[in-house]
Amino acid sequence: MNSLKLLSAAAIVLAALSASAAVQAGSEGSLHSVFERYEHDEPIPAKPGSGVRQSELPIADVVVLNGKIYTVNPKQPWAEAVAIKAGKIIHVGSNTEVGDLVGSYTEIYDVENGFVMPGIIDPHIHPGLLMAKRAFCALPGTFYEPTEEQILDELKQCIDQYPADRKWFIAQGYTTPAMSEQTLTKEYLDKLIPDRPAWIEDETGHNAWFNSKALELVGVDKSFKDTPDEFFSRTSDGDLAGVAYEGAMNPFLELVNATFDTELQKIGFMRLLDEASSKGITAFGDGYTFEEDLQAWQELHQEGKLNAHAVLYLKGNLGTAELTPVEELLRWRKEYDLPGPPAVKLGMGGAVESYSEALIDGYLDDTKSAQPIIPADAFADYMQQLDDAGFQLMVHAIGDGAVRATLDGYEKVIKKRGNNDLRHHIDHCTLIHPDDFQRFVGLDISCSIWPPLNAPIAYNTEAVLPVLKPETRKRAYDNRNRQDAGMRQHNHTDAPAAVLWPWWGMEASATRGFPGKPELGKLNKDQALTVEELIKIYTINSAWAMNLDKVTGSIEVGKSADMILLNHNLLEIPLTDIHKTEVRGTMFKGKVVYNPL
Repeated sequence: MNSLKLLSAAAIVLAALSASAAVQAGSEGSLHSVFERYEHDEPIPAKPGSGVRQSELPIADVVVLNGKIYTVNPKQPWAEAVAIKAGKIIHVGSNTEVGDLVGSYTEIYDVENGFVMPGIIDPHIHPGLLMAKRAFCALPGTFYEPTEEQILDELKQCIDQYPADRKWFIAQGYTTPAMSEQTLTKEYLDKLIPDRPAWIEDETGHNAWFNSKALELVGVDKSFKDTPDEFFSRTSDGDLAGVAYEGAMNPFLELVNATFDTELQKIGFMRLLDEASSKGITAFGDGYTFEEDLQAWQELHQEGKLNAHAVLYLKGNLGTAELTPVEELLRWRKEYDLPGPPAVKLGMGGAVESYSEALIDGYLDDTKSAQPIIPADAFADYMQQLDDAGFQLMVHAIGDGAVRATLDGYEKVIKKRGNNDLRHHIDHCTLIHPDDFQRFVGLDISCSIWPPLNAPIAYNTEAVLPVLKPETRKRAYDNRNRQDAGMRQHNHTDAPAAVLWPWWGMEASATRGFPGKPELGKLNKDQALTVEELIKIYTINSAWAMNLDKVTGSIEVGKSADMILLNHNLLEIPLTDIHKTEVRGTMFKGKVVYNPL
């Protein structure tokens, strides 16, 4: 690792010119660099005349030199160096140009010909659930293709190590297709956790396993009237078996959320932010922010501890048609100092595998059906209120029926307003009817995709696709068709529904295979996207969807200096190596927030 101490700007420029010549000659250089700061004790005078007139730009606080910098700016796709002032980019260009902006105490980072790109933007994660995992217990979900035995082994280890002073046992991450009905019962969980109420969420967040003590506290029994939007698994005699689905989870969640105090939440959120930095994530969206979360986010924001841009999508509904009054949402924004633009999350459906998503052509089992959770008129009215109040809207819609219903509401509001400044969008979009592609284009509505589903995984092959009609299966996850139709797409991990690892999803989207497991084959390989498309999808497209594209998402003058250094060039490696990507450094607002050395 180069640790050269630079004592003059002339030396800086000389080193930069040497590196530039190596790049032009096609040398790979070292791609195992980190954001390594040069230490210089003596003042370093600027060296004018090397490319940028000194009078035109201020002296930089930070410069990054000697990089293969992929900017995602079509007007300037590549650069060697970046200059930063007060956390924002002031110049993107050559080493010699940026060398002219070095002053006495400029921080200098030589990335030694490493590949640099904008930070990854994950517009849809669930920090509340992730916080619970990191504070307590995480189980192996679909991403790892676990067996029931592996999940139970992890669960037993969590139980053995669980804090004795916690009133509830809380865990997250089992995958439903791997579990048997005989296991997912309150009686089985009673044997494992007899001393306190237990609540274990499926990795999707759409169902959860509970024990008898939890059920007693909630006060629900077999007389509960199931609906398509809120229901329980049942025994043969109609008793509640042990799993709550969709809206039936809400009474449990109220009690669970009450167990988290602000300090514990902050600890969990900070662990999450540190992990996000290590994965190259420099902006994220909280895909359901509860009122109980707001104090913790406010304090972290005010304390300057957020090492990523954040948009908090306040809870508009959760598994039911009951909507948070807009006045209440406005009160939250007024009372709390929160990061990001005002935003709200709604759910128009649940999950395909639980038959709680509306499908245009119905399910393979014709006895199963679902309607959008929020009736059309109620959704359009609520959306209009949110739009008038300046809230951006993210809507969970997996089935093509739920997607179409959401588009219907968007169309009424956007056409009335005349533009799409608030960037309302739809998340997941497993199924979109081809007749609706051009509606997305005409309304400029972005669709956020959960990319793990682009690969053969248990969740797909054992839970989702089998419940669909054959003709419907062919239309699932048709990302290439959407791209070619001109649709704007962005990606998310939906963590903890999948692990917080964007590189796995990027490879799955580029190959349509399971990263590291070629023996599993490919899922609709003709729907693959290119790496260039995917980098844009994970950066500037996601920034656009979150209304942050003027702030971040590309390496351009005026934007926040959010960049990541990788162990290899994504545009040059085999597609099957993308999941092996390692982040060697993460910079947020010009500050290195992750450095593995």
